[in-house]
Amino acid sequence: MSVALYRKYRPKNFSDVTNQNHIKITLQHEIESNRLGHAYLFCGPRGTGKTTLARLLSKAVNCLDLKNAYEPCNECDSCKEILENRSLDIIEIDAASHTGVDNVRENIINNARFTPAKSKYKVFIIDEVHMLSISAFNALLKVLEEPPQHVIFILATTEAHKVPATIISRCQRFDFKKIFAKDMVTRLQWIVAQEGMEVENTVLDQIAKHSGGCVRDAESLLEQILSLGGKKITAEQATLILPRSNHNLFFELFSFILNKQKSESLSFVNKLMEDGVDLSQFTDNFIEFLRQLLIYKVTNNPHDLARDFDDNLVTRCIEILAKADEAQIINIISKLLSNKDLFKQNYLVQLPLEVSLIELCSLERQFSVPQRPVEAAPQPVVTVPPIIVKEPVVAPAPQPEVVEAPVVEPAPAVPVVAEVVVRDVGDLAGFLNYWQTLLSEIKGQNYSLFMSLHMSKPLSFVDNKLVLGFLFEIQRGRVDDLRAKNIIKEALFRLLGKKIDIETIIDQNLTLADLPKNNLETQVITPPKTAEESITDVASEFGGQVVG
Repeated sequence: MSVALYRKYRPKNFSDVTNQNHIKITLQHEIESNRLGHAYLFCGPRGTGKTTLARLLSKAVNCLDLKNAYEPCNECDSCKEILENRSLDIIEIDAASHTGVDNVRENIINNARFTPAKSKYKVFIIDEVHMLSISAFNALLKVLEEPPQHVIFILATTEAHKVPATIISRCQRFDFKKIFAKDMVTRLQWIVAQEGMEVENTVLDQIAKHSGGCVRDAESLLEQILSLGGKKITAEQATLILPRSNHNLFFELFSFILNKQKSESLSFVNKLMEDGVDLSQFTDNFIEFLRQLLIYKVTNNPHDLARDFDDNLVTRCIEILAKADEAQIINIISKLLSNKDLFKQNYLVQLPLEVSLIELCSLERQFSVPQRPVEAAPQPVVTVPPIIVKEPVVAPAPQPEVVEAPVVEPAPAVPVVAEVVVRDVGDLAGFLNYWQTLLSEIKGQNYSLFMSLHMSKPLSFVDNKLVLGFLFEIQRGRVDDLRAKNIIKEALFRLLGKKIDIETIIDQNLTLADLPKNNLETQVITPPKTAEESITDVASEFGGQVVG
């Protein structure tokens, strides 16, 4: 029976390990200076070299003829015994199948008392250490607190957060990282050369993508492809083994959402169903894809994409991100996450994704600019950026409401707005001139949000940052919601022509009397009151009522 590639080409020296330089250099210095720790914690994703480096470390500390003061020679008796898995002093334990305290006492605590049979150190490699029970961890803790001088513990785990802090604090912790796609391809090319075969680079690129930064997965996929036979493996042959790349599907679906193509999105989901795709897993992978795009959009650093994408994919990502902003990506992720729990219910499996796509394709209408003639009344509004193409800001003919302007002359808001130059708000006093207009805009888009916002008071406006004070947490929480903030920010951008950050706080010193009179009935959009309504208002103001 042949040996699996990931075992056949397991690194025998530190220099053979792909990436993880931050760990290799530290361990090499400790070996060279003979300042070894008594316990190490190797944590990180699967298939990134945790067990491999644990074996290398155990081999190096017991090697009888080190090369370059830290590399094991792989020729002495100690190295050969470890390579052949017959060393009595290197003890590997799978914590997943030895979770109880009795196993820890028998295999570790009692064994650690005895000196090594041949080697300088007795090394315990405990894989998936997070699977130990609480009582087993407590027993292990006693040994870590007072370890014998001849014992080294190496704990490996994929879930470091499940390891008790008391254990972690007594170990040197090393966090392993996923392997870059380019480095993965380099290693695969080396293995192919060792096997005396030839594989097209496009195939190796696909293997690196599907591996997700896991060397073991990549080598297993490569082994399946090499089993096709022949001296050269083409991309066409590899399609028989390689799973279909999801990246093209992700780009296609993302494009449908950005272009608000409902019909195409639903057809896309139906096609996935026909192909037997797990929609729950596909949604998870799509969210991860969007997360990577969002990180690049924020940092504008192609290196953030190069970790998982090749050059062609990086170029495609940059092109499609030119059509999207951060808020859109966040909204898509939020919507997919909010509907994700529906997959756990035994209903139509495609329904959660279909509902999410329909809502996302309708998102633009929720945030579209309403055609409100009140915005065109102040002349400075003409300087608003040209993105507001829906507002008839430059055509006076379609706006007969302007003839009612004399009715608004007593109101203080209209003349103040006319004196302020749009985009140059200045301090809080300048911003307050736009407060009523902002409330009017929000009221037309989301009345529930307006009801919460009008119970706030602008406290400061400095460096394009607006701080809103609230009396009650319920109103502050509604305004602080991500979608609500996006609505307000877009309204501010249309109004002021610049991006404004928003911060909400509870002001204990605030009272109802301190709130600005957010009475939108004084705006242009309200028709003049009749004589009967005016008399009723005056009577109500003085606590009376109209009789007869």
